[in-house]
Amino acid sequence: MVQPAVINLDQIGDVIADKFNKHEMVTCYVGSNAAAPTACLRALTDTIKVRNKNIPVMRMVHLLLQGDVPYVEEGLQDRIMTYSIFSTGVVRKAANEGRAFYLPCTLANIDSLIGKGRLYEPDIVITKVSQFEHTGEYSLGLSVEAMHTAISNASLVIAELDNGMPFTQGQSIVDSHSIDYLVVDDNIKSIYDFPAPDFENLDPVEKRIGEMITQHFIHDGVTLQVGIGKIPDAVVGTIKDAGYRDLGIQTELYGDGLMYLQKLGIVTNRRKKQNQGYSTTSLIMGSKELYDFVHMRTSVQMRSCGYTNSEETIRKNAPFISVNTAMGVDLLGNVWADFIDAHRYYSGVGGQPDFIRALNDPAYGTAIITVKSITKHGDSKIVKTAPTGVSLTASTYDSVVIVNEYGIADLRGLTAGEKALAIASIAHPKYRDKFLKEVYDDPYFTKPIGYKLGKKPDNVILYEGDIKLDEDI
Repeated sequence: MVQPAVINLDQIGDVIADKFNKHEMVTCYVGSNAAAPTACLRALTDTIKVRNKNIPVMRMVHLLLQGDVPYVEEGLQDRIMTYSIFSTGVVRKAANEGRAFYLPCTLANIDSLIGKGRLYEPDIVITKVSQFEHTGEYSLGLSVEAMHTAISNASLVIAELDNGMPFTQGQSIVDSHSIDYLVVDDNIKSIYDFPAPDFENLDPVEKRIGEMITQHFIHDGVTLQVGIGKIPDAVVGTIKDAGYRDLGIQTELYGDGLMYLQKLGIVTNRRKKQNQGYSTTSLIMGSKELYDFVHMRTSVQMRSCGYTNSEETIRKNAPFISVNTAMGVDLLGNVWADFIDAHRYYSGVGGQPDFIRALNDPAYGTAIITVKSITKHGDSKIVKTAPTGVSLTASTYDSVVIVNEYGIADLRGLTAGEKALAIASIAHPKYRDKFLKEVYDDPYFTKPIGYKLGKKPDNVILYEGDIKLDEDI
């Protein structure tokens, strides 16, 4: 078996300069999330900063990167340009200051950006791998997303070796012939891990949301896609006590909550029609316990996000329940998640639109958007119209269900007026009557025959459980 050439961190700049000395610009696709190759990115940035190598201008394309992202430092943007499909922290700040580019794209469609002949076809891939000591095989570990497409098209693949990263199963395997240089160095930063959620002590607002989703949408044998965050964690926390059996998982991001359900035997994947018997994901991120769990585990398998988020795969695993969060929703049923307003970028659309569009036909399942009723400053997250200029992860024509701590608004098949009444009916009590009156008085919103203010729309389920909030008293 041909093995890649071994280099240390200080040699990365030489390798790139030698390979691309006649290029003015190259595109580099970077491994992402908890498996961000931070040490390689730091070494490359340090080399470019001292200008002692003939390295061309670099376009860095990636999803969310955990940890330090050194090349977004102010003043470097003329030599290292950031193109982020999903961002947080310093990359978000750089994008809002005009020093980095937000590249809107759903996870299912990354191949259309970086494939052969595409605008961002990579010249270079920088990623992280682990190696199985008994076979010598390499694994992409926690981050497969679109890595295989990137590796297939790049003329230079650099992988930093981190045997502290889990060796995951499925399509995370990379043959040694595909890696040109393996970075072996004592200064390599290990994978990023995070504290596991406390499923026994959930926030009451989030727990109410989880309780309603579990009660009204989860049942034996459904396949789940659940995002990472406090509200999705609450869904998991309530599922564990509900007695459901034989759930399946097909998701873009596998975290502690889904592991928790799998450990409890609630998730068996036995009833899945596609990839029966194992959970499928393209990314893994969470605690050290999670990483220990997925190491060499055949019941959790990696796939590209072009597969996990494809309409065909999602629909084949019906009945399917998708649970995601958003920044806000307007009375028409428009949902946004990547911007706060037109001048404040927040993260990215991720895979939310992929699951929403795949589930537009209720025959395949339900796309649920969860959102707290108010922000931490007390402003309503339900507004009359979406902020001008923001992109939408769901539009008024999509078949989504909105859930907050006050109830469920099932928007599927409703008219514009019916949607507005449903959404207004679950607004925070501080804003609810105002929204309802505005909808009632606005002739644009054609109301159902016989509707009067104070009457609950048929497509709304109000919270009637035992979890009390201050507003309920």
